[in-house]
Order: sequence, then structure tokens, then C-alpha cells
Amino acid sequence: MTLLLLVNAVILGLFGVAMLRLWVQEQRQHAYVWMWGWSWVLLGLGLGGGPVLQDAFDASSPARAVQALLASLALMSSQLLQLAGAMDFCGRRLRLAQALPVLLLLMCVLAVLGLWDMQSAVAFGAVVLGLGALLSAALLWRHSSGQQLWVSACFVASALVHISGPLLDPSGRSSITYSLGAVVQTALCLALILLSVGRAHREARLQAERFTRLAEHSLQGLAVLRNHKLLYANPAALAMFGAHDLESALRADLLELLVAPQRREEALRRHAEVLRDPEARIEWEDLRLARDGRTLHLHGLSSQIEWDGAPAELLALVDVTERHAAVEALRRMALHDELTDLPNRNFTQERLKHLTRLGAPPFALVSADIDRFQLVNETLGHAVGDALLQAVAARLKTELPVSATLARLGEDQFVMLVEGPGAGERGHARAFIEQLLALLQRPFEVDGAELFVHLSIGVALFPRDADDGPGLLRAADSAVHRAKGQPGAACAFFDASMNAAAQSRLDAEQALARAMEAGEFELLYQPKFAAGTRTLLGFEALVRWQRSGVGAISPAEFIPAAERTGQIKALGELILALATAQLREWLDRFGAVLPVAVNVSPLQFDDRAFVPRLLLALDDLRLPHGSLQIEITETAAIGHVEQVLPQLLQLRDAGVLCALDDFGTGQSSLTMLRQLPIHAMKLDRSMIAPLPQADASAVVRATCALGQSLGLEVIAEGVETEEQAQAAEALGCTQLQGFYLGRPMSATAAAELLATLDRP
Repeated sequence: MTLLLLVNAVILGLFGVAMLRLWVQEQRQHAYVWMWGWSWVLLGLGLGGGPVLQDAFDASSPARAVQALLASLALMSSQLLQLAGAMDFCGRRLRLAQALPVLLLLMCVLAVLGLWDMQSAVAFGAVVLGLGALLSAALLWRHSSGQQLWVSACFVASALVHISGPLLDPSGRSSITYSLGAVVQTALCLALILLSVGRAHREARLQAERFTRLAEHSLQGLAVLRNHKLLYANPAALAMFGAHDLESALRADLLELLVAPQRREEALRRHAEVLRDPEARIEWEDLRLARDGRTLHLHGLSSQIEWDGAPAELLALVDVTERHAAVEALRRMALHDELTDLPNRNFTQERLKHLTRLGAPPFALVSADIDRFQLVNETLGHAVGDALLQAVAARLKTELPVSATLARLGEDQFVMLVEGPGAGERGHARAFIEQLLALLQRPFEVDGAELFVHLSIGVALFPRDADDGPGLLRAADSAVHRAKGQPGAACAFFDASMNAAAQSRLDAEQALARAMEAGEFELLYQPKFAAGTRTLLGFEALVRWQRSGVGAISPAEFIPAAERTGQIKALGELILALATAQLREWLDRFGAVLPVAVNVSPLQFDDRAFVPRLLLALDDLRLPHGSLQIEITETAAIGHVEQVLPQLLQLRDAGVLCALDDFGTGQSSLTMLRQLPIHAMKLDRSMIAPLPQADASAVVRATCALGQSLGLEVIAEGVETEEQAQAAEALGCTQLQGFYLGRPMSATAAAELLATLDRP
């Protein structure tokens, strides 16, 4: 009997070791396998250290008590681990903090019973072991499948064997119990091993099926390669390359079929690296060929996978052909002008970065603006203007030498980067410009119209004029600005003085806002007199800038600067505020005022609230509307008639008189002059200066007759001699203004002049 127990203990221990090995092979995934493995190891130790060894000690010796206690601890722990394993198998957890107190309590009860009555201790232990087995059976029965029912039955049988021990023999040493226990425990252990293996296989099969479905339904291409041969490809990869079926793809040499010759070396190098290094993860983007000859842009990730017992390359592929095409289209849009299909400013800047690198050879940057291009847009329409730009671009692109890179920077501005031997010399640049101008001698046929094009050309030389791209562009722009000041098609080479002039313009533009805040602007008042009597009729307010640290700045400089920067509106508001405040002061002092005329930029009329705001300011100051007059130049009125005309009508209806300034310098038609709601026209000083010459007198006489027929005051501006004054009066001018009669004066001097007037 002792030998049978020893063999049974060894067999159960080996079963436990086998389950622990199974747990290791499963990558330690299932805790219940580990618990059941140790339960059988402890069961073997409990049997081997209990019934087998108990006869080796004297019944009354302390060693016998310790041996019995250790054997009971092993048996109780074994049963507790069986129960914990059953709970874990069913998705429940028996925590150590819960199990350990129970185990200690059971061991204490066993120890006390053993000291009091060994048969009671044996019966208690058998009941505990039996109940533990029944609980395990109940757990597995509730979550039963075919194998679990068999395991539940084995646990029930084990419970019966445990309970049968003290029933058949009060000391628990029944041979029947031991024999049945050996059979039942062996069957139970085998059943648990089969149950664990079966579940592991099912989970592995489910996982394989899951990943197979993922691969089969993935939009990402997956392929496994080894030495140019395809081992596996999912449907997405097959569709990506245009393969009809996996079987035919498996037979193909993919390197020859899908990889262009110039790409093969890189593909082979990457494949070898992946096979050599199990941890390799190589992300790449490259071109591949589809079965139908299309070029594919692929983004891929290469890594190693074990396939049929040997390393292979796993490719995760995404077809980015459409994205690549979209990026290329965006890149082209970013670097090319959509209208002319020429390189644009971005391209030019990038090209200049390369051409101006350290040690780069000299070259010329030629910038060309089409003269009066805006006139084409205004008279013939923007569609014709666009067609003209396309025609100019096409002719220059086809007929300029290949050494010149042509680009369009915007609107009517083209640039040419002229490279090659001697390109950085002025003589070479002049020869190129002559060739360029010759190309434009022939007219352009655009929308049935024959248009001639003239260019204003500026040239900057590298590295003579600037050593970087932005500097060259600025230099060429300065030269273009100089060329625009010359009549007809003109060319100017950059020189340092242009920088000074440009810097001066920029400095003035930047200082305008600060000057308005600092109160550096003031008004001078030039008197206007009645023809014949030479009596004072009013003043024209003229703005002056006394710039701090610089001195007087000419209006010819800061007015255009204000218009370029959009600050003319703020400056115009300031001038009107100064003029109306001065009128209020004179009205308070003298009880009456003569009208003051203020020049208004057409850009101020772009603001629809300009007139309402002006009238509100007059009302707030309680000024008669007739005390303020508005002057607008002839050119500005004609060029902005749609914005100006409605607001001039509002001013007239409100009693604010308006005059057309610089008459004779623009292109007014009689119809337009009749439509404008003005009360006076001021003859430009260019018409008055030649008086009293006969031809000049004839022009002034006709103009005065025109004004009188329209009921307008005719003001002679720029009268500087008595002869001019008398001639203007004789020819029909109704008012005179000029240095001869009165220079611009301060508000104080103007007040003194007003004080001399006779008042009713």
C-alpha cells in the first residue's frame, strides 16, 4: 500500500510539472494552468509527505505532528489552488488576500483538532477537501461544454473519494480510498490538461481566424516575401498591383515584375537587412510598377516575420499615388503662375537662393513691368488683360534664349534670370535687353485687337548690386521705378542712389503715423481773390509737415506716400478737423467767415461714411455748410467717378460746394464735366504760366467760355505776375490765386487779413 501511494504521489507531481511546462509554452498567458499545475505538485507532496511517511515517525513524537501538519498544509493548499484555477477558468478571481486567511484558519482548526482527536482532524480535512472539489465542480458545471462536464464529474468523484476516507477507516488509511483516489486524481489531472490544451487551441484558432479576417478585409496591403518570391498577400495588396489571384502571384518573380531596374538595389538591400535583424522596422517610400504598367507611389513598412520556420519580410503597404499626385499639383501651384504657366515668385525666390550661394558665378536679374497695363484692364476688360499677359509670356518663353529663366511675379511684372558667361556684366545685360525689346516690337493679337506692349525694365547684377535674392529683387524694383519715370519703353540699371531714394520713401511712409500722433502737421492758408476787384473771397487750406529732426517735408513726397500706404484717409480726416476747428475759431472771433477749400483724396471717397461723417462734424461745430469747400483733382474725379459722383451729390445737396482742381491735366469729356455737381473749376498752373501768349490765351479763353456756359466759377491757379493776373481777368477767369496775390500763410496771418475786411 505504501508503494502504491508513493507511485501515485510521484505521478501526480509529474502531472503538475507537465501542466507548468504547458503554462510556460503558452507564454504564461493562462493563470489557471499555473494554479492547477502547482495544485498537483502540492497534492503529490501532500500524499508523499503524509500517508507515505507517517509510519516513519513514532505516533506520539513531535516530528510526527509536524509531518502531519505539513502534509495537511500541502493538501489544503492543493485544494485551494484547484478551486482558484476553476474560478480563473470561469473568469473569476480568488485574491490572495481572501485565500490566505481562509487557509490559515483551516490549518489552525486542523491543528487544534489534531491535538484533541486525530480522527476528528482527519474527518474535518476530508470534508474540507471534498467541499473544495465540489465547489470546483459546480463552477465548471455552470460554464459547461463537453470537456468541462467531464472535468466536473471528475471533481465530484474526487470529492467522494475524499469523503470516503474517514467513512471507510476512521484514521483515513483505507486501501479502497487510496486506490480510488489514485485513479480519480489521475483522471482529473489528465482531464484538466486536456481542458487547458483544448482551450489554448481554440483561442489560438480564434486568434488566427481573427487576424486572417483582419488581413483579408484590410484596406492596407500586406505581403510576405522571401528572396523575390511572394509567400502571402492579402486582397488589398493583390488589387494594389493589379494581380488577378494569389496563386499566379506566388509563382512570379516580384523583383523582375514589379520593381524598376534602378530601384532594385535599394529593395534588395532593405530585404537583406530585414532578414538579418529580427528587430528591424524600416519605413520607406518608393516607386513600384503595377501589372498594367502604372507607376505606383507606395509608402511601406518592412519588418521581419517567421514564416514556415524561416525569417521573411513582412510588408505593410499603402498606395499614396493619388496623394503624391495631389502634393505635386499643389507644389506646382505653389511654384507656378496659374494664368501664364510660368514660374512664380516662390520659384524665383528659391532659384535665387541657389544662384546666390557662396562662390556662385555672376548673373543678371532683369525685372520688367508692362506700361499702362491697368489701362488695358479698364478699357478692354480683365479677360483681354489676362489674354495679353498669356500672349506676352508665350512669346518670351519661346523666343528668349535658354540661358534666361522667365517668371511672373504678379500682375504685369515679369523677371528674367540671365545666366551664363558674361551674364554679370552690363554689356551682356544690355544686349539681352535689346533682344527683349525687339521681341516686343511686333503687336499682339488679342481678342481681335492689335495691342502694342512697352516695358519699363530694371536690371540688378549679382554680386555687384546685391549678394542675396531679396536684395537683388529690391534693387531691380528700384531700377524699374527709375525706368517708369522715363517716357516710352525704358531701361535702368541699379545704382546706389536708388536705394537712398527708396529708403527715403519708406522712411516717410513709416513716419507718417507717428507724425499725425505727434501733431507735426499744420495748415497754411492761401487766399483767393475776385477777378477785377481783387477782393478776398476765401482761402485754400494747404497741409505742411514739419518733421521733427528733419524739417519741412514737401506734400509732393508725403501725400503720395500716404496714398500708397492707405494712411491718406487718416491724414485727410486730420486736415478736415484742423480746417473746421480753425473756421470755428474765426467764426467766434469775427462773427462771419469766408469759405476755406480743402483738397480731398479720391481714396477718402471710397469710404461711404465720409460725407455723413463730414456733415456731422460741421453740425457739431455749428458751422454753416457753405463755410467749407471740397476740392478734388480732375484726374481723380474721372478715375473714381463711380465712388466720387454719389458723394459729391450728397455734399451739394447739403450746401458744401465742390471744385474740380488741376483742370486741364486730365481727360475730362464735356459730358462728364456737365454731370459732375461742382461749382468751380480751377485751371492748372500749366495753363496760366504761359499767359499772355496768344496760343495760351486762346486755350484759357475757350475754357472760361465753357465754364461760364455751365454756370461755373473759373479759378486761375498759379498767378505769379501782374501780366498773368490781367490776362486771366480779361480772358474770363472769375477768381485768382497765386504767389503774386498772396502766398500761403499761417492761421495767425490769415486772421490778420480777415480782420482788415470791411464788415456790415
